[in-house]
Amino acid sequence: MARILYWNIEKFGINKINEPRAKRKRDGTLTIPPPQAGYRREVIRTTLIQNTPDIFVVVETSTGTGAPGTLITAGGETGSLFLLQQLRAWFPAPNDWRLVPPLRLGQGNVQEGISVFYNHANVQFTGPWGWQGGANPSDSVANIGAGNLVNYGINWIGALPLGNAPGGNNPINPGIPYRHLAGQWQFHGPAVGGVAPVLDFPNAFNRTPFLTTFWEPANGGRTIKLLSFHASPKKQQSADGTNQLSYIQEMTTNLVVNEVGVIVGDFNVDIFNTHFEPIAYDRLLNNLPGGVGYTRQINPTPNVWPDKGYVCTMIRSHNSARPWQTNGYPGYEYVIQDTFSSVDNILTRYGGGTAVGPATNITIVNRVTGTTYNRDAPPIVGAPPGSLVYNSAMALNAGMPAAGLPSALALPPAGPGGHGGYVRGNIGAMTTFVGWNNYRRVRSTSDHMGLIVDV
Repeated sequence: MARILYWNIEKFGINKINEPRAKRKRDGTLTIPPPQAGYRREVIRTTLIQNTPDIFVVVETSTGTGAPGTLITAGGETGSLFLLQQLRAWFPAPNDWRLVPPLRLGQGNVQEGISVFYNHANVQFTGPWGWQGGANPSDSVANIGAGNLVNYGINWIGALPLGNAPGGNNPINPGIPYRHLAGQWQFHGPAVGGVAPVLDFPNAFNRTPFLTTFWEPANGGRTIKLLSFHASPKKQQSADGTNQLSYIQEMTTNLVVNEVGVIVGDFNVDIFNTHFEPIAYDRLLNNLPGGVGYTRQINPTPNVWPDKGYVCTMIRSHNSARPWQTNGYPGYEYVIQDTFSSVDNILTRYGGGTAVGPATNITIVNRVTGTTYNRDAPPIVGAPPGSLVYNSAMALNAGMPAAGLPSALALPPAGPGGHGGYVRGNIGAMTTFVGWNNYRRVRSTSDHMGLIVDV
């Protein structure tokens, strides 16, 4: 099985993970930048090391200005390539970390990219589209013509390996050089009157999904179709845009034997919202012929605390987060409580053959308390505890209990129902909790928690 980590790393670019160099002032002294980016980089590093994925999807990459389907530039480019260097340092040979060159998705001020990193030693990138060079967008290999495909420019050429996509039973672009391949950013729905319409998500200016395909040679070989998506933050647009994913032919009617479809993303639809959640997900989750038969990995619990805290994926700013017991473990008062509490998800569907499924080990990557979620006794009915262990990324230095351990926040006997948190009013608890050594380094990395799954 392949392990996939998805994470919306808020406003991802070079400044997120690497401070600018010290600058000399007029008086000759140096201005040393604060170490925030180093804190964030360490949160990312330890997240990757504790449960190392084969594929790592970063949503919300900054792009620079340009046409949809063209290569990102500016801080998103330098940040993605810098993180690729870090991955190669953190995971040396025989690992071989690579990056699918990110493309611009959407238009205007909503435009973003998606950075898909992968370990070439375990999975090989196969497209599904090709690269025609210059300022042109990616397109299908059939439209460009295999003989017209070109290498990426100097900045990006090392992101993909030398060599060709596998032959044998690999069905997507066998024999095409890796460095001629690209992700897909435009999609067509079912044909109407002989014409397959271009899909919008839900409008022409909204961000489109980004499809990347991989060949996994283990266990007889199979294709992983990985569709990554960051929906509009506007509720109606996000629900309609997520619903449109169910019409993408590559992920539905064209998903065949020995293929697994994986949809990851920030869908901006709270699974507790009884109006927008059905609009977004019903067609994706229902079985054929009325639906397309995907399995959603994160599903709503009863909409009460502490049950709800087990599926929350969004966290508050350090100015409004609290470690108190009000919401109960694992949410306390640091998760967002209302309209955007659980908006990140992973959906899977298997085409049979070697891609038999089901997905396993779905875990919300909570670097505040750590995982697994196992401190409620008895466990909350229907709440996924997660299967993979993550330590808290908080240092919790000042004599605080459970420092660095999973489920790091205290669970005092006085907590309501035993769900814990620090007792309100403890001197210094709030200051320590929100400091850079603790909660702030996690929240500064992102307002989203990651998700990891084995497919």
